[in-house]
Amino acid sequence: MEAARGGHRDVVELLVSEGADVSLVDVVGDNILHWACMGGDVETVKFVLSLHVVDIDARNKWGQTAADWARIWGHQQVVELLKSRGAQ
Repeated sequence: MEAARGGHRDVVELLVSEGADVSLVDVVGDNILHWACMGGDVETVKFVLSLHVVDIDARNKWGQTAADWARIWGHQQVVELLKSRGAQ
């Protein structure tokens, strides 16, 4: 999750290739897509979406979606990408 937030797509890809469980959530219910959207790296978000393992509209315990995090952090390109993929 930290690699996703940091925009380290290559590290995320390596971890996935080594069997990392990308379906996990943290203590507040954020998944890897939430974390990638906090970081705002479009290519990392695209990679996470390509895995097809998380619900694009999943909400954490405060009701925030990945798109909400992208909006909060000012990552408009990520918001647009998520919307183009059907996010609310």
